[in-house]
Amino acid sequence: MKWSEMFTSSVGKKWVMALTGLFLITFLMVHVGLNACIWANDGGNMFNAGAHFMGSMVVIRIIEIGLMTGFLIHIIQGFVLEFENRSKRKKGYAVAMGSKGSKWYSRSMGLLGTLILIFLIIHLSHFWVPNRSNQGWLLGEEINVYERMKLTFNLNG
Repeated sequence: MKWSEMFTSSVGKKWVMALTGLFLITFLMVHVGLNACIWANDGGNMFNAGAHFMGSMVVIRIIEIGLMTGFLIHIIQGFVLEFENRSKRKKGYAVAMGSKGSKWYSRSMGLLGTLILIFLIIHLSHFWVPNRSNQGWLLGEEINVYERMKLTFNLNG
């Protein structure tokens, strides 16, 4: 497959979806690992140190741009593939396969992706935006992400 076909052929588009999906899953594993620091039972010191590291490292900031680009490519490519698949087959199959033809998660990708997108928007508005906005590093002061997490999830301990 030529490099130009990665963005034009159906198989190439699916490869891009798979690679961006793997990239996003890799990010998610790192993110979950860092968020696990909240359970260190040290008053949030380790968690806040991790949040400071992630928010202040230039390399991480560059990767963050790549992450947003990966999200956009994944979402756009998903819509493109869905619209192309629907336009190619105007008439449905003669025999409905029901759940025999595919797994539930492959039939529910649109719904699952939408739920993840809603979660992402809520998550970014609660944590990423306040830490990067006028409450956070733009004024030279960081918010206490640990306290914000406790407040958001109503954790009293």
